[in-house]
Amino acid sequence: MPTIDPVKLRPGMKIVSEGSLFQVLDTQHRTPGNKRSFVVCKMRSLEDGRVHEKTFRGSADHPESAEFEQRTCQFLYSDQDGFHFMDLTTYDQFLLEESFLGLQAKMLVAEAEVIVSYWNGKPVGVDLPSKLVFTVTETMDDVAKGNTSGSITKEATLESGLKVQVPPFVKTGDKVRVNTETGEYVERA
Repeated sequence: MPTIDPVKLRPGMKIVSEGSLFQVLDTQHRTPGNKRSFVVCKMRSLEDGRVHEKTFRGSADHPESAEFEQRTCQFLYSDQDGFHFMDLTTYDQFLLEESFLGLQAKMLVAEAEVIVSYWNGKPVGVDLPSKLVFTVTETMDDVAKGNTSGSITKEATLESGLKVQVPPFVKTGDKVRVNTETGEYVERA
């Protein structure tokens, strides 16, 4: 696998270090006075979920880029064990825990097709489009009038269970577009 210069690491990238797969959470490039520079990288293991901090020094200490196999899968349902998916080519079913999915867990709707990244034959990540459309299942229809000097928002519950702040003109039953990276309302669909 090709190596990556640690200076080019960015949050969200997936790398292999010491034979394990990690997702980069934060990086800091440090150059102390008269010494050689180094990169301190905070990363989460995609195998056990723990957060590690690693210092990359010199040209011999470079992480490798992770190469994934991408497969189209369907989200089936969620229960107390986690989130159940089915590979659409092999029809194999697998389970991912809510802690593994993070905010993406609130973006999944039954029967939605998603791209799942596999590394060494094991599912390690779910890739969602940057924006998804959801139906508003519950919101207040009457918003306090009069205070219009700032932006007024109200809370709305979406079909996936996610709660977002929406403008006052959005009603129950409307379709809204949500940013999947931040979980914020973008526009009415």
